[in-house]
Amino acid sequence: MERLRKLLGREEETEEKTAEEAPVGEAAKEPVHEETAHPEVLEEPVTEEPEVEHEPEPEAEPEPETQPEVEPVEAEPEEAAPIDRGATLPYHSEFTERIKYLFGDPTAVAGLEGPDEFSLEFMAEGERFYVAKEANGEFKYGTGSAPDEDVYIRIANDTVAELLRAATFAYFSRIYIRDYRKPDAGKFVKIELRKDITSMNRRGYARIPLLKLLIGQAR
Repeated sequence: MERLRKLLGREEETEEKTAEEAPVGEAAKEPVHEETAHPEVLEEPVTEEPEVEHEPEPEAEPEPETQPEVEPVEAEPEEAAPIDRGATLPYHSEFTERIKYLFGDPTAVAGLEGPDEFSLEFMAEGERFYVAKEANGEFKYGTGSAPDEDVYIRIANDTVAELLRAATFAYFSRIYIRDYRKPDAGKFVKIELRKDITSMNRRGYARIPLLKLLIGQAR
């Protein structure tokens, strides 16, 4: 019996030693399943970023075109009012009478205004006389030299004779301008301006038909 116990005791010791010598890793090793060995890789969902709309850039406003500088144009003097050139003139034996008649004709002095002022001196038929008007005044006629005249007009006797025979103002004007622009030995109209033409035009010479004719500016 005692021998049997010794044998059993040795076997138990042998088993204990064997159990102790066995590697700890193998004793604790558990079977590995394929599912845990190769875990599935889950793909993360791709989120698309929303497209950002870009606002169109504002178009640049075109630069305003620069207009070339235009030089101011001086205003031309007003045209004289037309005269009824076909109207018949009455008979006059003296040139002074014909001049007075024309200055009293509303069509010959059309456009006359109160502030207009002028002074004309004539030499015709050997006689010196004048016609004048002050601002806001009446016509004045006189013999001799004019006070501070604007213009001096000398007319040849032969020209005066034709002017007195003119039956219409149109013919009177034609003779006057002809002998002024193309004077001859016995027929001429000489005009001497004693004042500046610009100031004279402002005072009625460029507007009143008869004054425009007498200073040689009529066409």
